[in-house]
Amino acid sequence: MDFDVPQETADFAAEVERVLRSPETARLLQDVHARADGMDGDVRPLYRHLGAAGILAPSWPTGYGGRGLDYTATVTLLEQLVAHGIPQNLYCISVQNVGSLILASGDERQRRTLLPAMASAETTACILFTEPTNGSDLAALQTTAVRDDDGWVINGRKTYNLKSAYADFALIAVRTDPQSNQYEGITLFLVPLDAPGVVIRPIPSLANEQFHDIWFTDVRVGDDAVFGRPGAGWSLITQMFAAERTGLDYYARGRHWLNMIAERLDADGRRPGDVTRVGLAKHRTRLAASKLLSCQVMQNLQDGNADIAESSFAKWHCSETGQRIAWWALDALGPDVLVPGPGAGDRILEAALRESPGVTISGGASEVMIDILSSARVYDAGGVAAPGPALDPVQQRLREAVDAVLTRTGDLSEQLGTIGVPALSAPASLGGAALGLGADIVVNDRLGHALQPLGCYRDTAFALDLLDGADVPADIVGGLLDGTGHGVVIGARGPSGVRVKGDGTLWGESEPLPRSTVGLCVVRTDEGWHLVLPDPATCLVDAFEHFGTPATRIRFDGAAAEPLRITEERWSRALDAARLRQAALLLGIADRILEVARAHVNTRIQSGRPLVERQTVAHRLATLMGEGDGWRLVLHRAAWQFDRDEDASAASVLAALAEHAQVASRTALQLHGVRGMLAHSTTATAYRQVSVESTRLGSPADLWLAAAA
Repeated sequence: MDFDVPQETADFAAEVERVLRSPETARLLQDVHARADGMDGDVRPLYRHLGAAGILAPSWPTGYGGRGLDYTATVTLLEQLVAHGIPQNLYCISVQNVGSLILASGDERQRRTLLPAMASAETTACILFTEPTNGSDLAALQTTAVRDDDGWVINGRKTYNLKSAYADFALIAVRTDPQSNQYEGITLFLVPLDAPGVVIRPIPSLANEQFHDIWFTDVRVGDDAVFGRPGAGWSLITQMFAAERTGLDYYARGRHWLNMIAERLDADGRRPGDVTRVGLAKHRTRLAASKLLSCQVMQNLQDGNADIAESSFAKWHCSETGQRIAWWALDALGPDVLVPGPGAGDRILEAALRESPGVTISGGASEVMIDILSSARVYDAGGVAAPGPALDPVQQRLREAVDAVLTRTGDLSEQLGTIGVPALSAPASLGGAALGLGADIVVNDRLGHALQPLGCYRDTAFALDLLDGADVPADIVGGLLDGTGHGVVIGARGPSGVRVKGDGTLWGESEPLPRSTVGLCVVRTDEGWHLVLPDPATCLVDAFEHFGTPATRIRFDGAAAEPLRITEERWSRALDAARLRQAALLLGIADRILEVARAHVNTRIQSGRPLVERQTVAHRLATLMGEGDGWRLVLHRAAWQFDRDEDASAASVLAALAEHAQVASRTALQLHGVRGMLAHSTTATAYRQVSVESTRLGSPADLWLAAAA
């Protein structure tokens, strides 16, 4: 996906901010909070004010009341609505769900008459699918519409619906052909809720917003109320699910709740402890994945590539994340959250605790969302890889070249050197092409996927970043660039056990390093940085197995060393790049081992059926695959930000990917049973690799602390 935000969206965001900060918006919002209607508080006057400003449907075409902007304008609008405390459910249901379906599948008369009125909030809509007995099984609905000479007669009951009391019309699913199968006999209608025979009753809810019970008794509508074709309702429902389940509203709420928690923590006048600060960092990182998953769905919808499995997981991820944040407020702030205080943040967090259980139920229960994803990605009939961020042409060719190299025999480092790795991303000052970190992400992802970690490649790139602009012998640098020699960085996790004597020589032993032909060492000591060109007389290189993976340890016995001037800024940037390369490797390993586990559970027969038919197995794998999709987006955006000299949050990205890879490798071992424990099995190999590589630049716990600092 494209991580850039168009200038038109930035301009729109500024316009929205001005509208939402206006005195009239504040006055109308106060009326909503007063709840003069005795229920949720009628938000329609406020919406009409916002609609008159032309900000409610920014991504719709101008001919239908929109602004003709792309999906990013809708993202920023919803973020700001929630941040300013404006209730968004009616907006999401009316404009984003019903309106978007009308825009995509309505006839021209419906578009011309309904959409401009919905964009201005002069007309609002709700969705009536759920019935007392069908729950998530919408195809089991029993409300009927019977044809007569004047049109259709609707009878039945819909319940547990939001905002029906404030809607002018409803998109309602009914059964029009009881003789056909349950999917082919459904029709959608657009029904005015002030029609004779419609009765709406509120149902009190745990949350601030009430549910509604709606009865239809001999409600008559004409043929013009039919949406789509009679009997074609199910295909339209599934189409709407792809648009409804972007997860954007749940992400926006979770983001707002986390900001409120952070504000409360600061307001206490004390610095939160490590556990709380790490919690903030973890939730912020997970929110980043939620937003990107949601944006990917919206971009694909905009491009006409809607995918119900992708949307379902985005909804799952965003709602689960929001729920976790609301519940975490109790841990972070204590029981005071349970009592709404005078401040807006106090009321918001107390309401969030009451609302949060429902976010993983409304719009599609989490269990159903994961079931849809597992059908698409885990079963043999599925198994389709997520598209992930689109690679640019150079990155795509690099990916293909790395995959081709991985099929060859011979020294892998030298083979990579034939396609320009690591010279492609090395600093220009050292003779590299400086293509950016995006290229390194592709290389390391593919190395991880092939279970060829080749840690010496990442260490060489790390060393080259640290030496950017340094005076290093050309022949040494050339060997690093073509893969015939390698650089190692000693002390990357902190000052090593290596010491500098008064004569400038180095003594001591390094931590376990990737096995390689060492061309140079960049050594971090308590006294600073040093460059060592290994001499067999003073640098003893021991090869050994580190948790079953090839490793090297270097012992310095009076090695000649040259002091290096490495600024904190260069160190910080080089470390960020190293962390993101490492994260890419771990993501590749996780993807591979989950593919292996998927293949296994589809073929392993136990108790007369494949393991995959056990929902606990399929859902477990589907969740991890979906989580991987989110982390892939976070990683690629971080590399994109790094290449633009923006904050890439590298410590949190590596921490998240390290934890993800650990869970993936352990899950694959568990699902393989005793076969996974065989010493040379793929699962055992991946388990060993992940255990080593997920802690090479610091344990996840240390990385989260660094991210929270």
